[in-house]
Amino acid sequence: MPIGNLIAGRWQPPERTYVRKNPSRPEEVVAEYPLSGKPEAMAALRAAAAAFPRWRQTPPIERARILQRAARFLYEHLETIARDLSVEVGKPIFEARAEVCRAAEIFEYYAAWAWQPQGFLLASARPATELRARRVPLGVVALITPWNFPIAIPAWKLAPALLLGNTVVLKPSTLGPCGAFHLARALEAAGLPPAVLNLVIGPGAPFGEALAEAEEVRAVSFTGSVEAGLRLKAMLAHRPVRLQLELGGKNPFVVWEDADLAEAARLAAEGAFFYAGQKCTATSRIIVHIKIYEEFRDALLEATRRLKVGDPLDEATRVGPLIDAAARENVQRWVKRGLEDGGRILIGGQPVDPGYFYQPTVLEVVPPSAPIAQEEIFGPVVTLHPASDLREAIAIANATRYGLSASIATRRLDVAEAFLNGVEAGIVHVNQPTAGIEYQAPFGGVKDSGYGPKEQGWSALDFYGDWKTLVVRV
Repeated sequence: MPIGNLIAGRWQPPERTYVRKNPSRPEEVVAEYPLSGKPEAMAALRAAAAAFPRWRQTPPIERARILQRAARFLYEHLETIARDLSVEVGKPIFEARAEVCRAAEIFEYYAAWAWQPQGFLLASARPATELRARRVPLGVVALITPWNFPIAIPAWKLAPALLLGNTVVLKPSTLGPCGAFHLARALEAAGLPPAVLNLVIGPGAPFGEALAEAEEVRAVSFTGSVEAGLRLKAMLAHRPVRLQLELGGKNPFVVWEDADLAEAARLAAEGAFFYAGQKCTATSRIIVHIKIYEEFRDALLEATRRLKVGDPLDEATRVGPLIDAAARENVQRWVKRGLEDGGRILIGGQPVDPGYFYQPTVLEVVPPSAPIAQEEIFGPVVTLHPASDLREAIAIANATRYGLSASIATRRLDVAEAFLNGVEAGIVHVNQPTAGIEYQAPFGGVKDSGYGPKEQGWSALDFYGDWKTLVVRV
């Protein structure tokens, strides 16, 4: 059965469809989805605009209770949703299950904000005058989400947007719409009024055209590639639309001479290869103090060998398939280019059939300036680089156009603090993988990794809401 768009409170049967196949078994059809275009996007934006006046008047605590009920729905259907995610985007089932729980927890987290102060009172210099400020919604917001976190990223955009009283049009990636579909079902079951959330499934270009034309749109939040994000930014430049872009990464993991090498190798391997490296925060460069380079290299190879590559539904699997054939071909091209630039493969470097699998791959003797060490690959490939001192390590870490996540393994406080202060990244870890961030903290990158206000935590409320100042003579 085809899955329709949700527009104006109705699940509308699609006129055109496409099929999504299982990346670990490409002959297996997972679902049939709408192949929507600009007309469907415009209809969804108009529906959201019509629903906004009533939704903005809904008390915040009532909105919060809808998020709470939606969270319970996700918990109750955890295994079904996790399995759907796993077969559609190839995410290992243990990570898929954790992602569904994360989406539910995000709904609970933002629901709790409804019981917090909604504004503040200031002293006025004028006699008999109250000076107040309160947070208000923006209006219609559009959310464009990727396939690699198909339920968590839509959740962390949706929850603050809805809590503050905005109405939403959500467009997930065509490679992984099932998470957005399940969120829409959860909110529908929780009693979200019609047209407050509209779901449109289809390619990005016509949706972007609709956003550029629709005067109803007040804000757009996008997660995806740098190139697509910058195209969207250019399309919206003629209008005062609030814009949030979360883009790519080329994330360094530094291993210092005093680190626990076995633990550092485990963290590096997990950060680089879990979910086949298909995370914007995945480790893609490992910078190692020259004194322990060879010893760490051996530990990393051993940690990599322990990671099971295989069926995402197997509880032991840690490295599933790449999302599609094009993604695997892209990884293979990058590995070939790394060899052409002088690199040497230490492990991996080959596709695995059937499905779109690729071996976890480590290259060394690649110059830090080589393209494979500069550009995002979005696959299970990491490069190793020696460094003689901390200044050189930080310089290598910073020598890309990206600045999303970074980490260092060390037992020395002075080294950790120097790295925390010197590295150019929006998220910096000590003795943790580069991948992973808690939802109560601001999330986002610097340089080409991000644009606009940060996501998650209280920062999201600043993006999805505005301040209204009230000056009242009493």
